[in-house]
Amino acid sequence: MQKNRGISNAILSIPKSATHGTRAKIAALNSALGPEEQIIDLSIGALDTPADQRIDQGVIDFVRKHPDTVHAFAPVKGLPFLLESIAARVARLHGLKYDPESEIMVTPGGVKGSISAAFHTLLNPGDEVVVPVPNWPHYADMVRLHEAVPRTVLVTAEDGLTAPVLERVLCERTKIVVLGDCINPTGKVYTTEELTALAETVARHNALRESRGESPVYVLFDSPYEAHVLGERARTFAAIDVPAPDGGQYSMRPWTVAVTGPGKTYGMHGDRIGYLCGPADIVEAASRAQVNLTSFASTYSQVATHVALGPELDEVATSRARTARSNLEAMLRELEAVPELRVSRPQGGYFLFVDLSAFAPAYQRLGYDSADPFLLTEAKVATICGTHFADGEELQHFVRINCGRSTELLTEAGRRIRETLTSLEP
Repeated sequence: MQKNRGISNAILSIPKSATHGTRAKIAALNSALGPEEQIIDLSIGALDTPADQRIDQGVIDFVRKHPDTVHAFAPVKGLPFLLESIAARVARLHGLKYDPESEIMVTPGGVKGSISAAFHTLLNPGDEVVVPVPNWPHYADMVRLHEAVPRTVLVTAEDGLTAPVLERVLCERTKIVVLGDCINPTGKVYTTEELTALAETVARHNALRESRGESPVYVLFDSPYEAHVLGERARTFAAIDVPAPDGGQYSMRPWTVAVTGPGKTYGMHGDRIGYLCGPADIVEAASRAQVNLTSFASTYSQVATHVALGPELDEVATSRARTARSNLEAMLRELEAVPELRVSRPQGGYFLFVDLSAFAPAYQRLGYDSADPFLLTEAKVATICGTHFADGEELQHFVRINCGRSTELLTEAGRRIRETLTSLEP
């Protein structure tokens, strides 16, 4: 058989996703297990809480009244009424006003679609993208697909990316810095002070680049978990102004592309809708990329998102986040009963990022290289290995636990993990 099948080097450089396909693997394993031994899946980052039925009913009502709209070609940037709903939701949440016609675009494929559109718009081969890790792994993979270079920077869960670290890694090839308000998998939530310090660093570099006639550094501000920040909400990056070298104010808005979507907030993962907000020229350029890649997002999903983003469902988003946080606390109580286990209380989101390094010698003697296969086989709990969120082996004894499941399921999973760890011989 021919060995060289002509697959692109960019595709071959990307590893298989550790999350997609997990359910099929778990189902295969469960088929050989008894009822009391069924594997508990805490790998996929979704909530058990179903989407509000008013979203479904809203779509049904719309289709009955406007069948021609849902079966027709839609504008590339999105249906006008959805663009207005997005602008209103952003204004309520962040106090920022975006022009629905020129500064917002809806994308298919969820938030991934928005990130991809931003990368298509801004990246040239060889450009660097600063990605603090541990973080969502697809940033780096998507950067490689665009023949750019991911500059991953290992940071702590407590501090995230700091201004001094950003200062060290910025260079003449840097085009984008990836930030967000709540980080997967650590639950790090940036404060206004931390984001302002990062903005000052970006502003200094952009002022110098502008004086040389060079392109600026952009910030991709990714906020799929924005509803899961239950404490004091920081000022979003595009709303930050910092002192300029000439004594004026330097706004981050012209250099920020903000992306999010309804998936994590409203339980609409299958709708695969994302949207980006940014400067009009960037959004216009992104629409030129989108029309040649995917045309526009599904009209049914756009209608569903329009219904979800209405102010009457704001409390639904908050309630879902509170339920997820309560469930996380149930798992945390079980894990905190194991003294050697290092688990910190996340500032936001619904993941726990757990360090099992203290148990590594014991489970490695049993033949397990990392924590996730050990927990899968011995505790019957599926998690995601820490190396999925950062290159290298620094995090091979970490696991991410999705606490978006029910309290009962998480309590049982926590009990299994606790009993399995405490039964290990030192």
